[in-house]
Amino acid sequence: MLKKSHLLISSIIALGTALHAEEAATPAAAESVAVVTEPVAVQLPAEPAAPAVEVSDAELIELIGYLTAQNGGIATLQLDDAGIAALADGLQKGLAGKLKLQDFPQAVMQAAFAQAGARAQAVQAGTAELPAIDTEALQQIGLVMVAQSGLVELGFGADDAAGLTTGFIAGASATEVDPAMQTKMPALQAFMEPRVAAAQAALAEAQTAAAAQAEGAAAENIAAGKAFIAGLSADGEVQKSESGLHFKVLEAGSDAKPTMADRVLVHYKGTLIDGTPFDSSYDRGAPTEFPLGGVVEGFGEGLTKVGAGGKIILYIPSELGYGSQGAGALVKPGATLIFECELVEINPGS
Repeated sequence: MLKKSHLLISSIIALGTALHAEEAATPAAAESVAVVTEPVAVQLPAEPAAPAVEVSDAELIELIGYLTAQNGGIATLQLDDAGIAALADGLQKGLAGKLKLQDFPQAVMQAAFAQAGARAQAVQAGTAELPAIDTEALQQIGLVMVAQSGLVELGFGADDAAGLTTGFIAGASATEVDPAMQTKMPALQAFMEPRVAAAQAALAEAQTAAAAQAEGAAAENIAAGKAFIAGLSADGEVQKSESGLHFKVLEAGSDAKPTMADRVLVHYKGTLIDGTPFDSSYDRGAPTEFPLGGVVEGFGEGLTKVGAGGKIILYIPSELGYGSQGAGALVKPGATLIFECELVEINPGS
């Protein structure tokens, strides 16, 4: 039962990470959680095996808070009571909906975890005087722990915040797991299984809905792209390759043209068919070097049509671009891309 219970807690943490993997406001903060310290494995004594006991829901909620702090390795930061209280305050406000990750700029969250990282390093190095973590930073870290653990998706909220916080404070200051908790693990298992199942079902449903929405959007974008490319026939200078790439050579450049084995130095500007820019080396102030075989198919092929000093416009249909997955916030699934390119230099491959 020990091993099964330990795996249950791990699955809760993993589920929480999956549930928040695509939130725009969380990546930097969630990634930085690992900077605090390596997660502490919750290892409860295996022997002697104590008999299972009846445990109230209130006690189990406190236990979940306790294990949340233990799995986060909070005790290794050696915080004082005020520091733990600040961390717990962020946790409680996050559960109650009084604070949200979106309330804080990414730079603020990164700064908070930089403080925690510095303290963790000092603890590991055995430094006598540990760097402080300010109250606001600790509150923000507690808020991230709510998101990372998936407690809200598991059905915990404002009504459970006090109990979870009580357990969290105990777990944040405990350097060893209380052996008496071994007897509560069967009850915890039974308490959490339906919550985990419900959260997984909700996640699957959300993923299915998102996939259907993306598929529909991709179909619309592909149709719009085909109509756009069909309209290019009015321009007699636009050519088409066997792959379906359309391109317009503005300046041919040198006689020698790159192959897909070469590296090239390119100035370019990428836009969508509605004119929305999504990437530009001109904006960055310097051309970009890359292997032709390492970029999307239409971009790589298109640059083989001109030599050094050449200029070309590429009209890349979805299947030669980022396809049904898209790229980033602007390049949606099924998007047709337009690149205005200047081939600055060819560096032959080996």
